[in-house]
Amino acid sequence: MVTSSYRTNQRSQGMRGSMRRPRRGVALVFVLVFVIAMAALAMSSIFMASNANLLAKSYDRERDLKYAAEAALAIGKSRVNADPSILTMRSAGQLDTAILLDYTLTGADGNPLRGIKVNVYVGPSGSTSGQFGRFSSIVAEAREDRNGQPGNGFIRRLELTQESFAKFAYWSNSESNTSSKIFFNNGDVLFGPVWSNDTIFIGNGRATFRDDVGTAFFVSGSQYGTFAKGFKQFQRPIPLPSTSTLTTLATIAAASGWDLPAQQTASQIENNVRDRIEFIAMDVNNDTDSLDVNEGTFRYFTAGPGRERQLRGDWPTAFNPARMADLAQCGDWHWVRTPGTSGGSVANTSLAFFPGSVHSQGWFRAALDTGYRDRGMSNSAANAAATADQVVSVRQMMTSPNARCYLAGDSHLVATERSNAYTDPRTGSSYAVATYQKGGSDTTFTPVGVNGSWRQWSNTPDSVFTRVRGYAGAPAGSGKAGDAKYLFPLDRLFNANAKGVIHVNGNVGLSGTLNGRITLYANGSIVLLDDVRYANDPVTVTTVCRDILGLISDLDIVIADNAINTPQNLNGAGTPSMSNLARTVDDTPDIDIHGVMMALGTSFRVQNYNAGPTNVNGCGTTSNGRGCIALSGGLIQQQRGPVGTSGGTGFAKRYSYDRCAVMNPPPYFPTTGRFQENRYLELDPAGFNHLAYFQSITPGP
Repeated sequence: MVTSSYRTNQRSQGMRGSMRRPRRGVALVFVLVFVIAMAALAMSSIFMASNANLLAKSYDRERDLKYAAEAALAIGKSRVNADPSILTMRSAGQLDTAILLDYTLTGADGNPLRGIKVNVYVGPSGSTSGQFGRFSSIVAEAREDRNGQPGNGFIRRLELTQESFAKFAYWSNSESNTSSKIFFNNGDVLFGPVWSNDTIFIGNGRATFRDDVGTAFFVSGSQYGTFAKGFKQFQRPIPLPSTSTLTTLATIAAASGWDLPAQQTASQIENNVRDRIEFIAMDVNNDTDSLDVNEGTFRYFTAGPGRERQLRGDWPTAFNPARMADLAQCGDWHWVRTPGTSGGSVANTSLAFFPGSVHSQGWFRAALDTGYRDRGMSNSAANAAATADQVVSVRQMMTSPNARCYLAGDSHLVATERSNAYTDPRTGSSYAVATYQKGGSDTTFTPVGVNGSWRQWSNTPDSVFTRVRGYAGAPAGSGKAGDAKYLFPLDRLFNANAKGVIHVNGNVGLSGTLNGRITLYANGSIVLLDDVRYANDPVTVTTVCRDILGLISDLDIVIADNAINTPQNLNGAGTPSMSNLARTVDDTPDIDIHGVMMALGTSFRVQNYNAGPTNVNGCGTTSNGRGCIALSGGLIQQQRGPVGTSGGTGFAKRYSYDRCAVMNPPPYFPTTGRFQENRYLELDPAGFNHLAYFQSITPGP
């Protein structure tokens, strides 16, 4: 038994030994798999690290190229601002100028950007006429340098617009007047950019500046100022444009048919003006307003010899309170029978204007008598009322609510503008008595009359003008105003050559309602005879930047001291005061001015600012002589001019800023020479050619 058991144990041990041998081979396989896996992980890590390194280098190179392109743009912008003439230093037939070629930039660490070359090109872009502003572009090309051959890269374009003077709410070259300093003071508030080439003085009455303030010197009394955007001192001066640089405006105006000769040569004597422009907005499409883009026109009036005072609307110099005959341009309104009706009914009466000088005439009394009877009065009552109107005094007439004064050539003055000694060019015949012994209205236009004549635009006006306004001998159904031939259209729909510039070679007066975009340039002074407004009021219509006016004078821009802008002494003697002065005989007690004014000679000012009434009108809560200057726009002048006094004479200032002048300045309005960023673009570097590109972005005028 012992033997059997022993054998059995041996057999069992042998079987267990044979079962253990294969396990040693499996472990080896596991080791080999593990080694291979670890090797794969190592290789993967190596590849990933390599890719990360390559990506990092790629990103670094991309960053360097972007930095180089943007730094090159900054260099180009600096060069253009320092020397704008490089925009015109082009070779024949080439639209751009290369200011850097194969240039190596230096990084912020002071080391060169190795392996990168930059090219910078500058040139005008967009319309080069200047009508809508002046634009230029800087193109910066940054590429890898592969042994002298360009490789990958970035191309950036920065479009610049030249800063317009129209952007400023206030700009002056000098802040002194007759050697005395002028202060911002007494709570003055300025809502747009302010600049002076002189020291800006602020008084202890304080002033608030809502936008940028800059000066070539320094701000004195800055502790009294509130600056929403701070202020900059000791800046590079901005010179006013010289008159020699504005000569192209006359050429541009001539292309439109608006280069107009003045009868009075350039003068800073504002009384010497014999020509005036009147802006007229009319309803072309019968929508009951005159706000649409093609509804703007102007008329041009020239006074006869010795008729300067009549053109300006001055109060008579030899005025006698007992003489109504002196008032040929001032008067009142009365009910009369409407021409062309049978009468006998209130519906057949209308208000008409009669100058004071015709009140003594029999035909005036007869017209009023008929009007009163048509309105239901008995014969005796009508006769009495007409007689009372006829003998009314100057004081009674001019203090009535409907008293008005008009400028020479105005349609309301038919009774004093027409005479049988003058020929109506529309008919070729002298004015018949029946055409001027009557009251005036908007429809009694006088092309040639006692005080002067209106300049004709076209003998064959557009049919739209004929329909809306009409003229003598026009087809049936035409408008009644009768001035279609004398309206200068502002929109290209009616004048394909219109470019937005009117030029007058001398002094010129101005008034009216502008619908359009106009720059008026006068070689002399511009005299504001009455309100100058936009059809789309910039004060109330803030969402539409449609109308804009730029006024440029080689000399001064002056508010006239006339019967419209200044209340007059109706007693003929005595100290002006509320008791012996009429109210303003304009439609408002203020003068409204919409536009950007630039006075290159001296200043914007008020004629006789230190004389006249002191407490007739008011500006806000303060009484003064002539009311407010309600300016909506900007003011650029050689030196600040006077508009009133602390004693109450003249006007008070109420200036507001029209931001439309920044976004869309008046056509061809002068620029400061400084450039501002307008647009930033990234260009495709593949196949880029700078010559072809500038050709594509510069379409011409």
